[in-house]
Amino acid sequence: MELSELGKKIVRELCTDSRISVTDLTKKLGVSRITIAQRIRSLTKELGLLFTLELDYDTLGFSRQHVMYLNFAKKPNPAELKRLFENDNIVQLAVATKGDFDLILFAITKTSKEYFNWEIKQFISMARYGVAIHSSETTIAHIGFLPLDNEIIARSNTKDVYKKILIALNGNSRMPIRELAEQVGMHEDTVRYHLAKMEKEKIIKRYTAIITKPPLKHNIVYFANYSVKEGIEKRIMQEREIMYFKKTSEFPVVSEFQLMFSMTGSEISFTWACYDDKKKGFESSVATHARVYRIDSPIVKSAIVTEVIKGIAPIRNIDIKASYDTSRPGLE
Repeated sequence: MELSELGKKIVRELCTDSRISVTDLTKKLGVSRITIAQRIRSLTKELGLLFTLELDYDTLGFSRQHVMYLNFAKKPNPAELKRLFENDNIVQLAVATKGDFDLILFAITKTSKEYFNWEIKQFISMARYGVAIHSSETTIAHIGFLPLDNEIIARSNTKDVYKKILIALNGNSRMPIRELAEQVGMHEDTVRYHLAKMEKEKIIKRYTAIITKPPLKHNIVYFANYSVKEGIEKRIMQEREIMYFKKTSEFPVVSEFQLMFSMTGSEISFTWACYDDKKKGFESSVATHARVYRIDSPIVKSAIVTEVIKGIAPIRNIDIKASYDTSRPGLE
């Protein structure tokens, strides 16, 4: 899909702040209000833009976040997997893959005990497929986020009035204040007050947009582990400069890197990247990672995303360097 430079700029702005007004976009991009409004409508249709929220899981009370990969001795078909997870309010994302593993899950719970009980149920429910689950706990989200479903927001520890507003905006974060106020049954000034409070309390990290029809067709996901040797900080900086912060003359429609988590458990890191060309994408991402850390004897397990079974793939167009501080290891 080939977008104009204006289209690319509008998408970038909407992913960075989905509530940005047409007036502000007009001033920022130097284009008429009519043109901006028409382009937002056409881009929403072309790219399947979903306006949603980037929320702080810990502030909502969900301190346990796990990313895991699963291998099956006998692979279940996608319909079977959908039935397994359709009523699961802990799994926020389930993705079928092809490669070193067969499935990725992102699970979020309030306590370790809740997670443990859920994991045991997963082993039992998938026992007939000969499942092996390799789970790691997310510690730092260096790049990107995963959207939450309304059921998990309803179970959060925040105020009921906040929940009503969050659930409404989770499905359309560009909703005008007047419409939002009518939907949640509050005065417009009251809604503005609560939004300001949630932003100040860091519950809402960003009003954003997800691209559900991304122009980059291949999604590569990989986990990595190492036997860390001296000089690791220098290699971390080298990798980030090569892969995440590289300069390009082309203004992208979708940033290549969508997720990068540091983790503790069976793996050290998890990465999700998008590419036009599967082979080049693998070489520029997975192979580069392995090459930079070769002294640390890296073990990289990778796969291609084949289908989203549950949830929404986290595809956005955001300037990584401007949006996330990944310049120092161990810091957000």
